[in-house]
Amino acid sequence: QARASNQYGARMVQDYPKHFAQFGFLPMPDVEATLQEIEYVFDVLKAPGVGMMTSYGDLWQGNPVFDPVLQELHRRKAVIFCHPLPAQCCTALMPRVAPREALFLEFPYDTGRAVVSLLMSGSFVKYRDIRWIFCHCGGPVPALAGRIRNAMSEMSPEVVARMAPNGLDYELRRQYYDTADAAYGPTMAAIMNYIPKSQILFGTDYPFLRVQTNAKEITDRGLSAEDMLALQRGNVTALMPQLAT
Repeated sequence: QARASNQYGARMVQDYPKHFAQFGFLPMPDVEATLQEIEYVFDVLKAPGVGMMTSYGDLWQGNPVFDPVLQELHRRKAVIFCHPLPAQCCTALMPRVAPREALFLEFPYDTGRAVVSLLMSGSFVKYRDIRWIFCHCGGPVPALAGRIRNAMSEMSPEVVARMAPNGLDYELRRQYYDTADAAYGPTMAAIMNYIPKSQILFGTDYPFLRVQTNAKEITDRGLSAEDMLALQRGNVTALMPQLAT
């Protein structure tokens, strides 16, 4: 299925090169199959990056079972677009809420779980050459960064050195975050107050949300023309120069 999806995407790019680029789809959590697909995605399809989910069953990105995958993506200096899933552990916590409606909480929450998983496992440090893009302005990341920093201050220096030798803020601020279904006043204020503007990318969350809704929310934020251009195009072409053509 992953190979068929990637081949379909490649045909779209070939037919409409000015309209589309693709992130390769990976057959996670099958590690061996994923390593084979990484080779195909980058060496044959020449994709600018890959897409992964925040969790697979009860395993998050920082789980050691995925180290071979992250090691290979680090070797290739890959861009990873990380989209959330509703975590298997938590989808039954709201029995009176339909599954789709529950996602307004569980999608961003699972991004937070994935980020903390990568942080606490030391994966951000071990695989420094991976460029991560996290959806929805990082979910709870900007709101909870101070709380995580305080918790880390109580840990041993050896543990902190393994997770974030340059400090928590350094590790979180060098990642990328998109604005998909998150370009609302309070959310944008939080992310732009914490993350450098160069690390924020425009996102649509289509088909979960209309593109026009995200575009209007960004416009309503009163950003300068320079900042708007950076969010809409400049930052992503700096991250993936091959998309600038």
